[in-house]
Amino acid sequence: MRLLPLAFVLLPILICQQAQAGPKSVTLFMDGARVEQELPAAGGFLELPLPDGFAAGSLRVKAPGGIVQRVELVPAEQDRRRSGVLVRLRERRGELQDRMDALNRREEIFSAAAKSQSGKAPRKTKANPDPVVTLQQGTEFALNQMEAVYRSKRKCRLALDAVERELASAAKGVASARIWVTGNKARVSYVVGSERWTPSYDLRFSGEGGAELLLHAKLPPREKGVQYQVVRGTAAKPGAVEAVRGDFPILARCPLNISAAVGAQPPERFSFAPVEAGLPPGEAALYWKGEYIGSAPFAGGGSTGFSLGQ
Repeated sequence: MRLLPLAFVLLPILICQQAQAGPKSVTLFMDGARVEQELPAAGGFLELPLPDGFAAGSLRVKAPGGIVQRVELVPAEQDRRRSGVLVRLRERRGELQDRMDALNRREEIFSAAAKSQSGKAPRKTKANPDPVVTLQQGTEFALNQMEAVYRSKRKCRLALDAVERELASAAKGVASARIWVTGNKARVSYVVGSERWTPSYDLRFSGEGGAELLLHAKLPPREKGVQYQVVRGTAAKPGAVEAVRGDFPILARCPLNISAAVGAQPPERFSFAPVEAGLPPGEAALYWKGEYIGSAPFAGGGSTGFSLGQ
């Protein structure tokens, strides 16, 4: 009997599990995001990979039609997916440390050579009719080599620092959750601190006294097939949930009652009646007669003015 390759055996299983996964939703706050999804639990078990920005203590698990028997959080260093990354990073760190040791040794050698050349007394011989020039050339050669070593050490140190940061990031926190349930599915949710929505405003002036303020939600890169929602608040103090589409949706639109506009055409400073309370501060873009003029910080709710000079 001819055996099929393992990949062809596992592929239908993985496709089936993906097809059984329920819809995924992401609720974006101003300080993080809550991810919710219903996942298949073949044989009452599933292992859920958690993102790097996973907020400790935020995982919630339900078992529709059953009960949650057990949840085990796997530290990053014990996770199978992370172990290979950690091994490669540690090998790279060792290589860079060896490189730094070799460069330190080269620095010692050329430093000693430069001192030796500069300390020699010029002595004219048949083989060396111009000892001063020879000493200068030797000293310059040693100094040039030391400069090359310094450049190499700087690059090596930067690379070593970058690897150390990657190691610290890869080795900390929780990498995955192992979940046991009665039944064949689990509903999970957790908070990711590294994703959020950012307030972004348009201040649009017609030039004829009319003006409008638009609040946009600048979203992180969207995942295909995921439903996104925005909350004007934090994960601890949420507000109303608003379903959004696109990566730059409009959350609010309100008129601005202009009382003064200062500066040459187009003006750079505006005064207006207080805007709607509760709008968060953020970056604002100024448009004059449809033309983009510039951007500056905007105070948000209750603000009575805007200036490009801030």
